[in-house]
Amino acid sequence: MKIRISRQSLTDELFKLQGVVSQRSTLAILSNALLEAQDGKLTLHATDLDTSVSTSCECEILEEGRVTLQAKSFYDIVKNLQEDELELETEENHWAKLTAGDVTCRIVGTHPEDFPQILDTKDAKLYPIGTPQLLSMIEKTLFSVSTDDMRANLTGAYFRITDENTFLMVSTDGHRLSKIEVTPEEFEADNIPQALSDGIIIPRKGLAEIKRIVDAKSKDLSFGLVDNSIVFQYGPMSLSVRLIEGTFPDFTQVLPKDSDKRAVVHRDTLVQSLKFVSLFASPKTHNVRISLTEEGLELYASDPDKGEGKKLVPAEYGGPVVKAGYNYRYMLDVLNVIDGDEVSLEVIDTLSPTLLRDSNHDEALFVVMPMRL
Repeated sequence: MKIRISRQSLTDELFKLQGVVSQRSTLAILSNALLEAQDGKLTLHATDLDTSVSTSCECEILEEGRVTLQAKSFYDIVKNLQEDELELETEENHWAKLTAGDVTCRIVGTHPEDFPQILDTKDAKLYPIGTPQLLSMIEKTLFSVSTDDMRANLTGAYFRITDENTFLMVSTDGHRLSKIEVTPEEFEADNIPQALSDGIIIPRKGLAEIKRIVDAKSKDLSFGLVDNSIVFQYGPMSLSVRLIEGTFPDFTQVLPKDSDKRAVVHRDTLVQSLKFVSLFASPKTHNVRISLTEEGLELYASDPDKGEGKKLVPAEYGGPVVKAGYNYRYMLDVLNVIDGDEVSLEVIDTLSPTLLRDSNHDEALFVVMPMRL
């Protein structure tokens, strides 16, 4: 293989591989990227066997061929070059010689036949999805995906297309739950795979990679299913993610019913007040008590080694006095993804799930389980 290619183009495509390549796997080849020069373009692949990404860019091909190079090291080398163009040539031992201006280096490579087979997505049935909508769904659910591998069915977000042709995404780690349902801007509901109607579980890593790679301003994002994987197509890039097998719990059972104990408060004020009062929270429990009274929303925390702190936040509230304790970090996680200026809290009692949402938009809702006071 021998090619001439724009340094910036190669840097941009190598960036897309970095979140997928595995640095800790017992299989050394999984830290490599496969480079294929053919038909006037360079195609790059990376995989950890569960998540795979393929992308390409134009280049001048002097000799077609393939090679695998250590993905992170190669990316660091290319992005730190000063020249606008570089030349890459493979040697008989599968090393690669890189030349750019006054720079010459040789990079350790391996035989391309050792690289794992990448899922073929060329014939996948793809459906367009609004990029801002998908990224918003991911942002509002990713933080509450479980990191406990013992509960594998919670280590991803549940996604399905409803009977009303809306997109529903839900995640939970047992302490909090996030749910968002949106109406797609453009979507053809013909011949939807049954799996999408029943619901699938997309792993955390795949969602994080979409959020990291995809430009929110792009309009050409689409998705589909191939075998037991979901595929996202974005420009020249294809990202396939193996779905999690298992059943997602019935989240409707933990959604609290409408309550008259509902307060509306300015989001930024609540965030700043919660951060302040959390300075007095126990480093073990992170517990902050929230009380709803006719005076407003009161925050209180105490710790024998720190003292105690209290703050009253103005709130619209006309119900009975009620209070509950929460892990303040869980509350902040929710508040940080609510877009509106005002947030509503529905605190039922000290043991029941508490509901939070943007008071002016109901497409997303969040549930936080209280702690014992």
